[in-house]
Amino acid sequence: MPLKATSVRLDDETLSRIGQMADAMDRPRAWLMAEAIKQYVEREEWFIREVEKGVKAADEGRLLDHEDVKAKWEAKRAAQMD
Repeated sequence: MPLKATSVRLDDETLSRIGQMADAMDRPRAWLMAEAIKQYVEREEWFIREVEKGVKAADEGRLLDHEDVKAKWEAKRAAQMD
């Protein structure tokens, strides 16, 4: 569903960089900007959902001990170095 066009103000350097990327991708500059905004929104929505899940878990008392988490990550890192 097409949406109403809107205006975004960008500095000249950023706009130039976007233009260079769009040219390299053989895409219109507007497409690249719309895609970047779409990906940003999806990433931020994911982050907000994950924070909300973490807050809910904490409110319910479902927490992990810092030392347990630290030991898990240290073991994982050691296994990757082998």
